[in-house]
Amino acid sequence: MSKKRVLGRGLDDLLAQHDQDLPFLDAYGPSIGESEGLPSGVGIDPAEQLMEAIARLLQAEGHQNTELMTSEVKENGVHITVLSGGDKLPLVPSDLGAPGFEEGKLAADRSEASVTIVQWGIPARRLLERLCEHWSG
Repeated sequence: MSKKRVLGRGLDDLLAQHDQDLPFLDAYGPSIGESEGLPSGVGIDPAEQLMEAIARLLQAEGHQNTELMTSEVKENGVHITVLSGGDKLPLVPSDLGAPGFEEGKLAADRSEASVTIVQWGIPARRLLERLCEHWSG
């Protein structure tokens, strides 16, 4: 008389059961791997999609036309260069070495940083949101 153990339900099952639409999650762009049918966190986004996601986040934060950041589409991602705009950037070298980043460099005086974003995810959003908060302050 042993009961068969059932695995817990995932987020998709819960959302389907409660029929909730969460449009605010789309504010930062599609999930990684969504278009290829891969699970989140797998693969590298095409550079154009990365550029669009960066632009959407900057627009949402009110910094879409900032002269303190330049971005350039590269073969492997989007290379951004940011300037402090006065005070030192609120970054440390490890911030630019997070998953999804390549070629991260932070000036010794923290007045400038550059990094190539090769994968959209939490580290990329967090970096850009911190920069926008710094520029607003």
